[in-house]
Order: sequence, then structure tokens, then C-alpha cells
Amino acid sequence: MPHPASLAALSRRRCLQTVLLALPLSAAAQTYSGPIRMLVGYPPGGPADTAARIVAEKLAVQLGQPVLVDNKPGAGGQIAAQALKAAPADGSVIFMSNTHTVAMVPLTMKAPGFAPATDFRPLGAVANFELALAVHPKTGAASLAELGTWFATHRSEASIGVPAPASAPEFIAGEVARHLKADIVPVAYRGATPMVTDLLAGQIAAGVSGISDFLQYQKVNRLRIVAVSRTTPLLPGVPSFAQAGLASLDATSDFLGLYAPAGLSEATVARYNTALNQVVAMPEVVAKLQASAMTPAAGTPAEQAQRLAQASRALAALVARSGFVPQ
Repeated sequence: MPHPASLAALSRRRCLQTVLLALPLSAAAQTYSGPIRMLVGYPPGGPADTAARIVAEKLAVQLGQPVLVDNKPGAGGQIAAQALKAAPADGSVIFMSNTHTVAMVPLTMKAPGFAPATDFRPLGAVANFELALAVHPKTGAASLAELGTWFATHRSEASIGVPAPASAPEFIAGEVARHLKADIVPVAYRGATPMVTDLLAGQIAAGVSGISDFLQYQKVNRLRIVAVSRTTPLLPGVPSFAQAGLASLDATSDFLGLYAPAGLSEATVARYNTALNQVVAMPEVVAKLQASAMTPAAGTPAEQAQRLAQASRALAALVARSGFVPQ
């Protein structure tokens, strides 16, 4: 029979082995120091990709780790979101997402393949960018009310272009139609570029999209922005939808946030959030984001989670009023 002292020693060794086996997973989650992939659910060139490239460069310096932008376009960001859900929760993969992917897609898809509230961990805010209603000069409209008057006398042209089906712009267009009591048809395109092209050509009378899609044409009077989701210094004098009488659109601003898989450790979340807030406060980052019609944002992970919850509630109300059935 083994001596009691030998049994005690064996027990201590087994306990130590158990602790050592657990350590690598815990340490990896807290001290990952390799390259970081920043997923983007859209092709190069859009607001999410632009912000990701601006932020990634500086975030790499703050963290002392390479941060590589990895575009995974498709299905309104679903492909990238599903990739984040499947990624290890060690800090090696993060996700730059707009409101559409993390708030609208779960409301309009029966099986999006991810649930932001349980599958993702917010790391912080990056930027805000407003949605806008722009009109072709042929309408002569300088306000939402004047656009309604024009639609009333040009019923065959009563349409509003949007960059994608089942997107916030499409539901905003529906809300505008209800407000104006007009039979307006939303015309969904495959992206903002073809929609803006048709708007510039007068093929459609109005369109809803991010202000970055319209701003350059507003400056040279080829389009006129008559309302925005929130007032912005980029468009002095242009009222918000709420100021124009559409209080239901008060919380429909789009925003960019940074997310990680749900299991990421508190220590790594705090580290990434601190670095992100330092980055979006840098004057050169502020200037680049503003040049792309975005307003830098910052805050805690909890605050970003709150913003997402608020946006989801506002968009859910729009979807419900439209009668849309998730696909």
C-alpha cells in the first residue's frame, strides 16, 4: 500500500497538472500578441472599409500588434458576422460593423446565423454617419414637404431609391411615404453607386443613403439633401427627419462599432477599448473620418452595447410598421 506521504505528493502533482493544463487557454485569452484580423462585411471603398483601414493602421501602433483588414463581403455583412461568431475568443479576430449588419439583419432574416447580443462582445464605438434623403433638382424641392407636393403632381415618378432591400433606407423611405400620405414606391438597388447614378440622371426623383454617397454632389448642386437622420455640421441648415415632422426616424443614424467574439476576456476587452478610444481621438484620424463624412465616436463597451440596443428597438418599430415579413 502506498505511504500516506506518497499519496499526498501524488495528489499535489495532479492538482498542479490540472492548473497547468488550464493556464494556456486562460493566458492565451489575456495575452494574445499575434496579428489581429479586422473583419469587414463589405467590399473595399464603403464607409465600414474606409473606417477600418483608418483605424487599423493606428490601432496596430497602440497595441503593438499588426492589425490586418480582412474584407468578407456578402449578404449585408452576414458572412463576416458569422466568421466572427466562429472565431476564437482570444483577441485574434475583431469585426468592424455598421448598424445594418448587427441591428437590421437580425430583424429581417429568419436565420441570420448570429445573434449580436449573445455571440458578440462590443469593444467600443468608432464613428457615426448620417442617413439622408436627397432629391434630383428637377423636383425643385427644398424640403420634405415640397417633395410631397411634387410627388402629388408627378405620381408616375413617385419613387425613392435605396441601396439595398430590407435595409434601413428602405424602411425610412416607407416611413416618408406614410408621412407624406403618398403612394411612393421604394426602388431597391444592389449598392449605393447604381442608385446614386440613376438619381443623378433623373431616373428616380429621390434616394435615401448615407450622406457620404450624396455630399460631393450636393456641393456642386447636382442633388439636394432635404433631411438627415441627425443634424450634422457637414450639412448646416439641413433639418433632421424629426425636425421635418418624422419623430419616428430620430434614432435611425448609422454607426460603426468594433466587436469581438462573446467569450473574449474582460482584460482584453478593456485593453482593446482603451487603444480604440485613443485612436479615434487622434487629430489625423478625426480629420480622415470627417473627410469621409463620418463623425468620430468613442465610449465604453457597455455604452456601445446600449447604442446597439437602442438602434435595434428603433429599427424594429420601423420594420413592424412596414408589415415586412422576415425572409
